[in-house]
Amino acid sequence: MSSNTKPNDGPKMPDAKLENLPPKDNGLHHLVNEQAAKDAWGMLLVFRCMNALAVQTFFQPDEYFQSLEPAWQMAFGPQSGAWITWEWHHQLRSSLHPALFAIVYFAADKLMTFVSLFPQFRAMILAVLPNLVQAYFAAVGDYYTWQLAERIYGTGTKVSSAVFWMTLFSPWQWFCSTRTFSNCLETTMTIAALYFWPWAISTETVLGKGSDVSQIEDGDAEPISSKDSGVLQTSSSIKHLRISLLLAGVACILRPTNLLIWFSILMPTLTNLFKPTKRATMSDYVILLREGVICGSIALSLSAISDRLYFGEWTFPPYQWLHFNISQDLAVFYGRNDWHYYISQGLPLLLTTYVPFTLVALYQASLLPSSNIRFLFTTTIFLTLGALSLISHKEVRFIYPLLPLLHILTAPTISAFFQPDPVIVTPKPKSGRREATETSPSSVHRKSLYTMLLLNMLIAGYTSLSHQNGVLAVTKFLRQEYEILALDGRGRLLSDPDAGINDDFKRQTTYTEEETFAGFLMPCHSTPWRSSLIHPGLKAWALGCEPPIHLAPHKPERENYRDEADRFYDDPQKFLREEINTKERPWPRYIVGFEGIEKDLKTFYEGEMKGFKVRERWRTRNSHWHDDSRRTGDVVVWEFVDGSLKT
Repeated sequence: MSSNTKPNDGPKMPDAKLENLPPKDNGLHHLVNEQAAKDAWGMLLVFRCMNALAVQTFFQPDEYFQSLEPAWQMAFGPQSGAWITWEWHHQLRSSLHPALFAIVYFAADKLMTFVSLFPQFRAMILAVLPNLVQAYFAAVGDYYTWQLAERIYGTGTKVSSAVFWMTLFSPWQWFCSTRTFSNCLETTMTIAALYFWPWAISTETVLGKGSDVSQIEDGDAEPISSKDSGVLQTSSSIKHLRISLLLAGVACILRPTNLLIWFSILMPTLTNLFKPTKRATMSDYVILLREGVICGSIALSLSAISDRLYFGEWTFPPYQWLHFNISQDLAVFYGRNDWHYYISQGLPLLLTTYVPFTLVALYQASLLPSSNIRFLFTTTIFLTLGALSLISHKEVRFIYPLLPLLHILTAPTISAFFQPDPVIVTPKPKSGRREATETSPSSVHRKSLYTMLLLNMLIAGYTSLSHQNGVLAVTKFLRQEYEILALDGRGRLLSDPDAGINDDFKRQTTYTEEETFAGFLMPCHSTPWRSSLIHPGLKAWALGCEPPIHLAPHKPERENYRDEADRFYDDPQKFLREEINTKERPWPRYIVGFEGIEKDLKTFYEGEMKGFKVRERWRTRNSHWHDDSRRTGDVVVWEFVDGSLKT
């Protein structure tokens, strides 16, 4: 210790300015950190692919009907049997998201046809392929969440490491990140855009360089320079700005509510223009405006061309989305929620066991200077939650893009609780020196950590393997049953003359093109559709739930409207008598439903179709509980047989 160094007289209150100092790193050579980042990326990619294959449960219909069904139609044509919902007929959705999966479908199918794969194997590949594609994007989101944490907290520090492990052990991430929602892609694009954003123009926080395996040029951090030199003065910084703006633009097109996040980021960026201590120069703002116009135009042009090709006319889905959901008030047709839903249910579902630490972290971050990046993240979260809480229809996935920010903000609190910083011990009698020693977490803290991780894994396992797995398993059963009854080894219908099957055998056992294979008497969109059934010859129908677009908002007719699924459950016997066995809904070979309809089905069919019986063909458990009473119980497949035959 030098002679002019003052002894430590005890703990001091932290200076607010210390929050804006550059983050510390682990002191290792940058090549070591770069290799560690590459290894981490590989680990994340393998982990999410395993995640995608492990998830065997149903969550929300949009996973299929707002992405994979239109993608299937794009790839294989209108004759492919895809179910296109009303939103697509009225141009409420951007075609960019399903176009991504359509390209994958088309390329994979052409490749498998070229190598002459069996149709059964082809069907299996097409059924899981979209989730493997989304697994890649999920891994990208995890990676940039961790990398942004390293820029804020330092490379290889325990806090940035905590973000990495929090993401991996997040039950919500395991349950949702590999699903094909537009919200999942939006989340990845948002966190990647925030990583590349030039934070020196928005906050006074000095960010570290970090380790980014995708960078080849000058490193990924914007130059922390003097007031005279500006922020956006290198080709690398401008390239990163363009990446950020393009990703943000596409995310806003996919989900217009993403604008709330970027409004929260841009407002302090613009107000910094009038601060005398700003780090950015006027030329930086000119560059920001220029790149914003260019990148915004590119994103809009890409969306417009894609929508023109899909819809056959020029249209702007975000406007249609706002018109139908706000002016026409159609969102409430799918449910109303309390104003506090996102606070009382949304955040607990996203964060699960992290909730107590997040509440502390948000409070602490709200006390930081407004120029700090953590304060800016906190205001972004509060503003987004507040704005979305004003909308009647709420879903937890609507706030999914906030989860990476919540993990980044929560990491210091969790890290400090389970792995405290070194402390200064009292001087030794002989040397008189003070020494820093590692403070090990107490046994209580260790047990809490193990309990938290165990709970997270149990929640993730139950929701991804058990809860609502029957509605997915039934589509696999039907597909395989169809392959056995209808296809030969080359994928041709057994009823086809080229199949070489004896005519008597065909009449007794095979499925013909004219026959309807399955009917779904379930609440609408209870199962996936063509993206899981695959084969276009597997003809099926299901109950619909189109909203009352033709009825004026806030009128008694709108309030009393009953869709097909409602009418069936209101009076099953009447619905079966009047709306089944029609041209649109002929009696199929199999009926699929929850076990609660079995009595009505047997009563009607065995009464109307004399000499025939309803027989259970297949059954599986779906869930232990459900908030919709119509969806309780097992999923059952019934077939109709000649009552004179022994069963």
